[in-house]
Amino acid sequence: AAFDRDALLDAFDQIGRAAVQAGTKLQIAVYGGSALMLASNFRFATEDVDIADIGRQWPVWLSEAVGRIARENNWSATWLNDAVTFHLSPLAQADRDLTAFGTFPRRDEKTGLCVFVPTARYMLALKLKALRISDFEKGQQDMADVAHLLKVLELSEIEQAITILAEFFPNSASDADKQRFVLKRLFAKETSKETSTDAPRYPRTDS
Repeated sequence: AAFDRDALLDAFDQIGRAAVQAGTKLQIAVYGGSALMLASNFRFATEDVDIADIGRQWPVWLSEAVGRIARENNWSATWLNDAVTFHLSPLAQADRDLTAFGTFPRRDEKTGLCVFVPTARYMLALKLKALRISDFEKGQQDMADVAHLLKVLELSEIEQAITILAEFFPNSASDADKQRFVLKRLFAKETSKETSTDAPRYPRTDS
């Protein structure tokens, strides 16, 4: 089942409490549509949460908490997964390209979970690299996300966006015909006011 921002924040509260009970603190970086749903005002639902590999085998308390949340909400058993790790940029630097989103549980003295999201520049590069124009539904969503991020970053030229792609994925930027095709369409729609990208925000941190 798909879920919205409030449901995900509640799930993070539960994971945060489980971490506190286990006497530890977990830091995760969230990517993709789930990051946009959390930290933007232009994505509203997702079916899973993409996180970077936490660097070790998941502790028992985390696996149990994630499984319990899935069962209680009728979510996929893999609603929290690190499959996105393969698609991340090896050139990204955590201190430069990630930004703090929030700590969990909210309104609690003890923190068990710290959540980070990519900066707008890194998110744009990730979305450009992963464009799926052959899949109509997902391709439309990808293009809408890119359009909003272009607005957030105040970009108005194709090569400005390609330069950002090159910062993180130089190989993709060296053969970016697909990205240039999409960017040309998006900028043309923006000029003709065919898109609704008024006042997009990313990141928002009001958890």
